[in-house]
Amino acid sequence: MPVVCATNLSDTSDRFAQTAAVIAARLGEPLWLLGVLDTEHPSPHGPRSRDEALTRLSAEADPLRTPGLAVETRLLEGPPGTVLAEEELVRNARLLVLSTEGWAPVSAWRRTPVYERVAQQAHVPVLVVRRQGDALADWAQGRRRLQVLVGIDDSRTSAAAVTWLHELRRVGPCDVIAVSVCSPVEERERLGIHTPVHLEVLDPVVRRIEVLDPQVERVLLRELSERVGELPGEGRLELHLEPGFGRPADHLLHVAHARGADLVVVGNHQRGGLARLWHGSVSAGVLRHAEQSVACVPPSQPMAQRSVPPRAVLVPVDFSEASARAISQARSLVRPGGRVHLLHVHRRRPADRAWVMDQYGVVPEPPREQSAVLERLKAFVPHEENATEVHWTLEGVTGDDVARAICQATEREGVDLVCLGTSDAPGHADVFNDSVARALVERCRRPVVVLHA
Repeated sequence: MPVVCATNLSDTSDRFAQTAAVIAARLGEPLWLLGVLDTEHPSPHGPRSRDEALTRLSAEADPLRTPGLAVETRLLEGPPGTVLAEEELVRNARLLVLSTEGWAPVSAWRRTPVYERVAQQAHVPVLVVRRQGDALADWAQGRRRLQVLVGIDDSRTSAAAVTWLHELRRVGPCDVIAVSVCSPVEERERLGIHTPVHLEVLDPVVRRIEVLDPQVERVLLRELSERVGELPGEGRLELHLEPGFGRPADHLLHVAHARGADLVVVGNHQRGGLARLWHGSVSAGVLRHAEQSVACVPPSQPMAQRSVPPRAVLVPVDFSEASARAISQARSLVRPGGRVHLLHVHRRRPADRAWVMDQYGVVPEPPREQSAVLERLKAFVPHEENATEVHWTLEGVTGDDVARAICQATEREGVDLVCLGTSDAPGHADVFNDSVARALVERCRRPVVVLHA
């Protein structure tokens, strides 16, 4: 799989081709230099004829050839966004490199720059190099470390961006800042965190910014660490939470500027048409406004995953025989050294006026009731010899919506599976029935195992 460099054959394009050549040599791949002659909207800095384009392409490729690097050339004619998307070499490339300079100016009818259109359409990682890309060239030649910022969320494109960082560290040492942009209000609701909201007033421009609650921050850092995992190669890894509202691209670029990043890596959802207008595009915002070079990584193809036992299972407990069966099932499913989290949700009824719900619908049990609930939950923990191979954690909460409270607990605890036992016992409001099971299956982002009565 070659490294492909798309060049507009302008006066400055040879600098970016040298960066692509060094990266290809470090990866042990051949380099294809694709010269693009824009016949519809010629660039004022590019060639005017096919013969001139071939001459410039040959002159650009000759200095790149070394005993350890094979360099091939090909001239493409037509609109750059179209011919590059249709080119077979690009579709099968390991990496596509192109610069932001030297292309035809953005027209009044088509306001998207060439490099942005190419990155949006390509099904391979695209490295867009800016004039400030000298740091990228120095890194590729082993003269410095690269400061990389990567945007992280829970999408498949984010996972692909993290995987691509492994490729990057094969080329040279990289210090990575993994950034997750999060809305404090939305995260509190997702996790069911009920602590008071903290506001920070900034002067001289008086603005109120909500800061992350320590409990929320602890959970988000755990999730961020799990999504990034272990990065091979040389370099530091820093996890950064950026509270904010509005466009995530703006927050990523703010952190990149403040931390002096050389390269910003983002996943590319490749949305088009109405989907792009509705959901927005983080990669497009980063590409258009970044000071640094940008790498856009498309979603990887889903791979068949090996079945492994869950490391953590949550069991909602209503103190019925069904809960005991669910606990036994969870213990048999979890891996040795794993964890089973027992959760009791007390359904709040209109008569319960002693404790007022917050806006997220969940509060812990009152202290006296909480102690009694924990004691009852302890009685459900098995004490057989093999039960000691599993870690047990206990929790009691009060909620209006039982399924919602369980979903929030799965997010807080980061479990892999929910194991719910349903009961048909009449006259007990806190017993989990089939309606709770249906609501949980519909709303929970984790797999749910239901043991029906």
